[in-house]
Amino acid sequence: MMPRPFNIAHRGGAKLWPENTIFAFAQSALAGFDGAELDVQLSRDGKLVVFHDFHLKPELCRHPDGRWLARGERHLVRDLSSSEIRQFDVGRIRPRTLYAQRHRVLHPRDGERIPLLAEVIDSVRVKPGFKLFIELKTCAEDRSLSAAPEEVARAAIAELRDAGFMSNAVLIGFDWAALIHAKTVAPELPCWFTTKRRAPHADRSWAAGYHPSKFKGSIAEAIARAGGDGWLASASQATRSRIEDAHRLGLKVGVWTVNDARSMRSFTQVGVDAIVTDRPDRLAALG
Repeated sequence: MMPRPFNIAHRGGAKLWPENTIFAFAQSALAGFDGAELDVQLSRDGKLVVFHDFHLKPELCRHPDGRWLARGERHLVRDLSSSEIRQFDVGRIRPRTLYAQRHRVLHPRDGERIPLLAEVIDSVRVKPGFKLFIELKTCAEDRSLSAAPEEVARAAIAELRDAGFMSNAVLIGFDWAALIHAKTVAPELPCWFTTKRRAPHADRSWAAGYHPSKFKGSIAEAIARAGGDGWLASASQATRSRIEDAHRLGLKVGVWTVNDARSMRSFTQVGVDAIVTDRPDRLAALG
């Protein structure tokens, strides 16, 4: 029998409850899942807010009076204060949009606000051992979209230390500079380097000098050399041979975002350590 992988609710279980909300994270913990994945960014006033996109998303955000954010309104999270950000209702997806078709939520809930990381931590304490996979949301390709990776890494570590949550956290991210810096500040904090398929000649700044091409194409070798503790791979990248390669190098391996039961079984059978999913209820039902 293969060990059961961690069941990690993507954005708190984005096809069950409103994504990246206190309600979603609390429900994931109460349901007994192993953990949740979330995205953090720094606001203008230096608070870690939980939101995926660098701009507030018109398909998700409503003004306090119920009006949907206009498509022409381009609010960068980094340019807004935390109080301004928290005014928006993100409890349901705007109807008749492509985002609504692709991300149907079983249990929308009006009145949910964009939370702070500290609030999320408090909401999941109902389940001892519940883990938060915290994506440091910075942009290597365009630094103007976010705070500096080192700044976000330091803020996240300080928040986790203040909350006494270091042992329950894993830092993840596509911008490897943030994770590399995190390991210099808090070597004991696990960092799983995130990857996705990219065009062969795409900008390589995301790898912060550790692009896999320098290591005969081995993503696992690149992560190990960069000081990572794990690899969070896209489902298309996580082949059996690559997973075995990562394990040989002492890395944990997670895969994102897996929503169908057949793929969940397959990844379990090849020995992944974590599955990030919008439907953690399906993974839990597999036993």
